[in-house]
Amino acid sequence: MTTRSKELPRLSDVEACQAGGQMMVASRYAECLHRLARQASYLNLQELAKRLTDVADLIEEMAVDFVVDKRGGIMLRKASGLIGTVEAAVGRAARRATLH
Repeated sequence: MTTRSKELPRLSDVEACQAGGQMMVASRYAECLHRLARQASYLNLQELAKRLTDVADLIEEMAVDFVVDKRGGIMLRKASGLIGTVEAAVGRAARRATLH
């Protein structure tokens, strides 16, 4: 008869922590994209707003897939770049709107 150790392996704890972190990042990115979509909509950039909402919804739907698949980290990095680019573009549009 073999005895089983009552201690859980630490690797699974680390993986669980990383998975939770990636889920939180995906959620934050989706929230940020929704916020940018609202700002774009206020600036009469409806097409951009629609696309950003679509991307945010997909990130929310695929958050679990991002954790399971190793390519999820790559997708989150791409989303990060998108957020930075869109923030700059929406900021420029907002400044132009207030100047005119």
